[in-house]
Amino acid sequence: MPWGLQRFQQTGDLHFINFTCHRRAQLLGTPQAREIFELTLERVRGWYDFFIVGYVIMPEHVHLLISEPKRSSLAVAIQMLKQISSRKLRAEIPHPPQKARKGGPPTRPTRFLRRTRHSQL
Repeated sequence: MPWGLQRFQQTGDLHFINFTCHRRAQLLGTPQAREIFELTLERVRGWYDFFIVGYVIMPEHVHLLISEPKRSSLAVAIQMLKQISSRKLRAEIPHPPQKARKGGPPTRPTRFLRRTRHSQL
């Protein structure tokens, strides 16, 4: 967390929260995925007892305008919302496989050649 950052929670104010899907993947692009997220949002709202003033679900991110939870901190409520909806989306909706990442750090050919020449001497 950056130095000097102040969080203003437990003040009774509304909070505008944005978060994106992993690597901005369009995981919320289908009506079924949005419905799963909405049901999870309502379930978490009931558990932590907060008000939803408004929300927008976009294909790769979410905007929320909510009150502070009465039962826990805002961070815990959002954490539960994200974890539960992520698990449900992965279990119920098949997503296309992600591109495989190449392993290891990138190497420069000149550096590699210099290393092999030194080791052969």
